[in-house]
Amino acid sequence: MNVHSVEKAERIWFVNARVPGQLAEGFEVRAQPARDGLVTVAFGITPDGQLTGQAQGGRCVDLGGRIVLPTFVDSHVHLDKSYIVRRTGIPDGGLPDAVRLSIADAVNWTEDDLRRRMTKALERAFHHGASAMRTHIDMWSMPAQSAAWRVISELREQWRGRIELQIVALMGLDRVNEANEYAERCRQIKASDGILGVFIAPGTATDDKLDAVFRFAAAMELDVDFHVDETIDPSAQSLELICDSIIRTRFDRKVVAGHCCSLGTMPHVDRDRIIEKIVQTGVHVISLPMSNLFLQDRACGTTPSRRGLTAVHELRAAGASVHFGSDNVQDPFYPYGDYDMLTVFRIAVSAAHLDVDIGDWLARQFRSAATACGFVGHGRLSVGSPANLIIFDAMDFFDLMSMSPSERLVLRNGRPIRPASINLRNLLALELP
Repeated sequence: MNVHSVEKAERIWFVNARVPGQLAEGFEVRAQPARDGLVTVAFGITPDGQLTGQAQGGRCVDLGGRIVLPTFVDSHVHLDKSYIVRRTGIPDGGLPDAVRLSIADAVNWTEDDLRRRMTKALERAFHHGASAMRTHIDMWSMPAQSAAWRVISELREQWRGRIELQIVALMGLDRVNEANEYAERCRQIKASDGILGVFIAPGTATDDKLDAVFRFAAAMELDVDFHVDETIDPSAQSLELICDSIIRTRFDRKVVAGHCCSLGTMPHVDRDRIIEKIVQTGVHVISLPMSNLFLQDRACGTTPSRRGLTAVHELRAAGASVHFGSDNVQDPFYPYGDYDMLTVFRIAVSAAHLDVDIGDWLARQFRSAATACGFVGHGRLSVGSPANLIIFDAMDFFDLMSMSPSERLVLRNGRPIRPASINLRNLLALELP
């Protein structure tokens, strides 16, 4: 199969593909599920780029047990900060230092600068296999006056069909104290099909402020996305106040809580009480291992002794929605990264010891991220849906967690979008540059 035949949408029938059983819908399972949750299936790609479970002629490709996953959902990123680390440098300390460096660089955030950096980020995410992303945009001014808001709104339209973008207007909790201004901000966020974002600094949450946030959000029918308890101080328990406010105000739209690091350091009696409320209210928790491991317990010349991770195992055991996101890429909050969700998951596996039940965690990653953000049709492989998938040159999770990031072939609507590794080129007889 050469690149020209792909453009002509050749019928292809893949056999001996290994996919997470929890993410495959409508395909005949050709072998019993393995202990890792992977099942062996065959699937086809129709000329119009849809997945099918029925062989319809065309060329047969034996994947030889290679792993196939849906395209990625990245539920928490900051496109407006991407790639500024070469200007800001690396923080000596933790989160406050990173915030200071980022704010100091904001004078450089012209529309041209933002468009260049955001476009690069979207290109990297797309080529690694992302099909849906939620980005936070710092909102110091009204959305209508924000260069970053204008640029990301334009890019959302330009990238439609390649990456589905959601935009969060991220503001400090104290903004809600200016009721008239906050109402107008919410109106503009709604007009732009955005999401209300709230950053809660430790010690700043009160019942009155949170109740007001949810009243404004309910009035404008906005989902709410929090940055909360981004500290390893066990006394930081604003997440519980969020849950209590949801119950009081009877807020019934989606609520996402990112970071929640202190949940992993507080006494178990407090942790378990808060997790019970998370389950009760349906709050979706996003752990952000790269930035949190980089910033939490960080001090120049000192070895960190505590991990900046939320209580992911305990959340899962209680039935809560929990998954992982990229957060920051090449900025002072995390100076590395490449918008590759496989790398994010690998770091989570090592840092949070997910390896004992890695198959369930991987399936949860796709399902929970799509559900938390409301990305319909993403995070699964389903008969009749677009053939958006990633073929990895890996036979099991040991391979998948160890291989080079380049060892994959991304298909969108059944067509490859990036060069494949040598092994995959030979397997599929691809003639890609």
